[in-house]
Amino acid sequence: MLRLPILALGLLLAFGTAAQAQDNPVIARMTAFVATYNAQDAESLAGFYAPDAALLPPGQASILGREAIAQHYAQAFAAGARELQFKTFDIRGFDTSAVEIGETVVMMGEQRIVGRYMHLWEVIDGQLLLTRDMYHVLKVD
Repeated sequence: MLRLPILALGLLLAFGTAAQAQDNPVIARMTAFVATYNAQDAESLAGFYAPDAALLPPGQASILGREAIAQHYAQAFAAGARELQFKTFDIRGFDTSAVEIGETVVMMGEQRIVGRYMHLWEVIDGQLLLTRDMYHVLKVD
Protein backbone atom coordinates (compact mmCIF):
# COMPACT_ATOMS: atom_id res chain seq x y z
CA MET A 1 0.00 0.00 0.00
CA LEU A 2 2.64 2.49 -1.08
CA ARG A 3 -0.07 4.51 -2.81
CA LEU A 4 -1.56 6.00 0.39
CA PRO A 5 1.76 7.38 1.77
CA ILE A 6 2.54 8.90 -1.63
CA LEU A 7 -0.94 10.43 -1.78
CA ALA A 8 -0.52 11.76 1.76
CA LEU A 9 2.83 13.31 0.87
CA GLY A 10 1.34 14.85 -2.25
CA LEU A 11 -1.49 16.34 -0.24
CA LEU A 12 0.88 17.66 2.39
CA LEU A 13 3.05 19.34 -0.23
CA ALA A 14 0.02 20.82 -1.95
CA PHE A 15 -1.37 22.16 1.33
CA GLY A 16 1.92 23.88 1.99
CA THR A 17 1.42 26.20 -0.99
CA ALA A 18 -0.66 29.36 -1.01
CA ALA A 19 -4.37 28.79 -0.52
CA GLN A 20 -5.12 30.24 -3.96
CA ALA A 21 -2.84 27.83 -5.84
CA GLN A 22 -4.49 26.18 -8.84
CA ASP A 23 -3.10 22.76 -7.94
CA ASN A 24 -4.31 22.72 -4.33
CA PRO A 25 -6.71 19.76 -3.86
CA VAL A 26 -8.78 21.54 -1.20
CA ILE A 27 -9.29 24.57 -3.45
CA ALA A 28 -10.15 22.25 -6.33
CA ARG A 29 -12.74 20.42 -4.20
CA MET A 30 -14.21 23.71 -2.93
CA THR A 31 -14.47 25.02 -6.49
CA ALA A 32 -16.39 21.87 -7.47
CA PHE A 33 -18.49 22.13 -4.28
CA VAL A 34 -19.51 25.70 -5.16
CA ALA A 35 -20.38 24.73 -8.74
CA THR A 36 -22.57 21.90 -7.41
CA TYR A 37 -24.19 24.21 -4.84
CA ASN A 38 -24.92 26.80 -7.51
CA ALA A 39 -26.47 24.07 -9.67
CA GLN A 40 -28.86 23.49 -6.71
CA ASP A 41 -28.02 19.75 -6.65
CA ALA A 42 -28.45 18.74 -3.00
CA GLU A 43 -27.85 15.01 -3.60
CA SER A 44 -24.57 15.57 -5.45
CA LEU A 45 -23.54 18.17 -2.87
CA ALA A 46 -23.93 15.57 -0.12
CA GLY A 47 -21.43 13.44 -2.05
CA PHE A 48 -18.68 15.88 -1.04
CA TYR A 49 -19.20 14.71 2.55
CA ALA A 50 -18.03 11.48 4.18
CA PRO A 51 -20.84 9.01 4.97
CA ASP A 52 -20.54 9.87 8.68
CA ALA A 53 -19.89 13.60 8.23
CA ALA A 54 -21.27 16.27 10.54
CA LEU A 55 -22.57 19.64 9.33
CA LEU A 56 -22.72 22.15 12.20
CA PRO A 57 -24.92 25.11 11.23
CA PRO A 58 -25.32 28.08 13.58
CA GLY A 59 -28.04 27.80 16.21
CA GLN A 60 -29.12 24.32 15.11
CA ALA A 61 -28.48 20.74 16.09
CA SER A 62 -25.71 18.86 14.30
CA ILE A 63 -26.74 17.38 10.96
CA LEU A 64 -25.25 13.91 10.71
CA GLY A 65 -24.70 11.81 7.59
CA ARG A 66 -25.08 12.34 3.86
CA GLU A 67 -28.85 11.85 3.72
CA ALA A 68 -29.53 14.47 6.40
CA ILE A 69 -26.98 16.83 4.82
CA ALA A 70 -28.70 16.45 1.42
CA GLN A 71 -32.04 17.28 3.08
CA HIS A 72 -30.50 20.36 4.71
CA TYR A 73 -29.27 21.68 1.37
CA ALA A 74 -32.55 20.83 -0.40
CA GLN A 75 -34.40 22.89 2.23
CA ALA A 76 -31.93 25.77 1.85
CA PHE A 77 -32.38 25.76 -1.94
CA ALA A 78 -36.19 25.64 -1.57
CA ALA A 79 -35.93 28.67 0.75
CA GLY A 80 -34.02 30.62 -1.92
CA ALA A 81 -30.32 30.04 -1.15
CA ARG A 82 -28.24 30.62 -4.28
CA GLU A 83 -25.06 32.10 -5.75
CA LEU A 84 -22.50 30.75 -3.29
CA GLN A 85 -19.01 32.26 -3.45
CA PHE A 86 -16.00 31.38 -1.29
CA LYS A 87 -12.58 32.66 -0.34
CA THR A 88 -10.15 30.41 1.50
CA PHE A 89 -7.86 32.15 3.99
CA ASP A 90 -5.93 29.26 5.47
CA ILE A 91 -5.30 25.58 4.84
CA ARG A 92 -3.35 23.43 7.30
CA GLY A 93 -2.40 20.00 6.01
CA PHE A 94 -1.77 16.96 8.21
CA ASP A 95 -0.80 13.60 6.69
CA THR A 96 -4.13 12.62 5.05
CA SER A 97 -6.31 15.48 6.30
CA ALA A 98 -6.54 19.25 6.16
CA VAL A 99 -8.31 22.05 8.00
CA GLU A 100 -9.59 24.89 5.83
CA ILE A 101 -10.83 28.28 7.02
CA GLY A 102 -12.55 30.78 4.78
CA GLU A 103 -15.49 33.05 4.14
CA THR A 104 -18.57 32.65 2.00
CA VAL A 105 -21.18 34.89 0.46
CA VAL A 106 -24.56 33.43 -0.42
CA MET A 107 -27.75 35.09 -1.61
CA MET A 108 -31.00 34.27 0.17
CA GLY A 109 -33.81 36.06 -1.59
CA GLU A 110 -32.63 39.68 -1.73
CA GLN A 111 -30.32 39.27 1.28
CA ARG A 112 -26.57 38.85 0.96
CA ILE A 113 -25.29 36.61 3.76
CA VAL A 114 -21.59 36.66 4.63
CA GLY A 115 -20.29 33.75 6.69
CA ARG A 116 -17.11 32.16 7.95
CA TYR A 117 -16.45 28.43 7.84
CA MET A 118 -14.07 25.78 9.07
CA HIS A 119 -13.82 22.49 7.19
CA LEU A 120 -12.08 19.28 8.11
CA TRP A 121 -11.18 17.39 4.93
CA GLU A 122 -9.95 13.80 5.06
CA VAL A 123 -8.76 11.35 2.42
CA ILE A 124 -11.16 8.40 2.61
CA ASP A 125 -10.80 5.55 0.13
CA GLY A 126 -8.63 7.79 -2.04
CA GLN A 127 -11.15 10.65 -2.14
CA LEU A 128 -10.90 14.02 -0.37
CA LEU A 129 -14.15 14.39 1.62
CA LEU A 130 -15.57 16.75 4.20
CA THR A 131 -15.90 15.09 7.58
CA ARG A 132 -16.78 18.22 9.58
CA ASP A 133 -18.28 21.47 8.27
CA MET A 134 -18.92 24.30 10.71
CA TYR A 135 -20.02 27.81 9.78
CA HIS A 136 -21.50 30.96 11.24
CA VAL A 137 -22.99 34.17 9.89
CA LEU A 138 -20.89 37.33 10.06
CA LYS A 139 -23.45 39.73 8.59
CA VAL A 140 -26.59 40.02 6.52
CA ASP A 141 -26.90 42.88 4.01
